[in-house]
Amino acid sequence: MARRAALPLLLLLATLFACGTASAQAERVDDSGSQVLGSTLKLRWDEVAPRPGASATLSGSITVFVRLDVSPWRGRNARIYHVLPSQAGTSVVASWTTRGVLLPGKMRDGERVLVYAGPISADRIEDTFRLEIQADGNRLSRQEKLDFSFEIELDTP
Repeated sequence: MARRAALPLLLLLATLFACGTASAQAERVDDSGSQVLGSTLKLRWDEVAPRPGASATLSGSITVFVRLDVSPWRGRNARIYHVLPSQAGTSVVASWTTRGVLLPGKMRDGERVLVYAGPISADRIEDTFRLEIQADGNRLSRQEKLDFSFEIELDTP
């Protein structure tokens, strides 16, 4: 008899465990209101003549006024990630500072990094990123397009 009563409880616990561990579904955040301040990113050689065996890297910085339309998720708790897809031609490292609304961070291409966690209490989240980009000059083509984006995952209630 005790075994029969325990089975529904075990099934309920297994269902709750499966729901609680399911990964959150990431959705792209509309950042079309974001604006690059200044011109395009210009990279410069870190060393004019790198030592033999040392990597030849290029670096540059640019400021971006980030505007995220989070209105579809207003009133919910969420995590927002900064995303940089893998680059086919070269490897890229991006780091950024902020004015404090979003978190500063660092990532390589192909990664995503948490920039916000908490309640969404307004229709937009705005901050200023000062991006520092470093790329492998040995594999960089003449022009590369860095397609940064943002993703959101809602916290489960």
